[in-house]
Amino acid sequence: MNASANRELKLLGKSPEIAQVRKAIKRLAKYDASILIVGETGTDKAFIAEHIHLLSMHKDKPFVKIECGAIGDTLDPKVVFRLPQERTKPQTEGLVSADQGTVYLNRIDKLEPDFQDRLYNFWVTALSREEPAFSVRFISSALPAIEKLEKTGEFREDLLQMLSHFRISTPPLRRRKQDIPFLFDNILKEFSQTYNKSYDNTPEEIFQAIINYGWPGNVRELRNCVRNLVIMSPENNLDARHLPFYTKPDPLEFMSDYDLPTAVEEVEKFLIKKALTRYEGNQSKAARILAISEAALRYKMKKYGFPSAR
Repeated sequence: MNASANRELKLLGKSPEIAQVRKAIKRLAKYDASILIVGETGTDKAFIAEHIHLLSMHKDKPFVKIECGAIGDTLDPKVVFRLPQERTKPQTEGLVSADQGTVYLNRIDKLEPDFQDRLYNFWVTALSREEPAFSVRFISSALPAIEKLEKTGEFREDLLQMLSHFRISTPPLRRRKQDIPFLFDNILKEFSQTYNKSYDNTPEEIFQAIINYGWPGNVRELRNCVRNLVIMSPENNLDARHLPFYTKPDPLEFMSDYDLPTAVEEVEKFLIKKALTRYEGNQSKAARILAISEAALRYKMKKYGFPSAR
């Protein structure tokens, strides 16, 4: 594996959850058995599949990605499932084009029943002989809903078993929040270089926002978010307002668990302190800006223990 690919592999994160995925990648890359990668949208399933290929003994052979949802639409099924013996010339498309390498079937949960049958037949016809016509390794990906599709019979059980000699589960970003600042920093450096911008510090407000957000789109959404932040923020000044999901925190949120009398007292103490500081302890001016009498101010100062009360 080259240095660039190794660097990118490390960007997956440092949490125990992603460390387990990284361990599985290195271990399973040594074998030619099929692998199913299951995870939510945006959890780097394609990224993982490619790196398994790059770590395998077939790294110098083709890596062919096929979008299962596009078969029958923009991808001709006749080309995708053409058998080796049906080739009249070297094929640059379809399963056969990955001979000696890896086929990555993206989103097998989108594979229509008819195409499931054709893939199963392709496997049995081309790969299950004592002397197969050609050799290829399958790595597939699916959303977690694939389990339900198997139980309801919407996805062939025997085909799924063929495609999942081993399984890797990719954890969603919300389950490995300790990785978010690490990923954010690395993605920020990448897009800062891409768009020729420079940022010295990331405001704490941004870190709080990205940690508290649920990330339904996972790492892919995080990348899009950082790209938007870099493009929209001025030079040397990252602005949380350019986070697509950002809502300014309510300054009184910390009082949400207070009862009303306590909350009123906290607000009064805060405003009295600010007014006295602003006018260097001048109670007459402080009372005027607070719109109360000097007597009322002195009473409250005594009540709350302000040292200048007389």
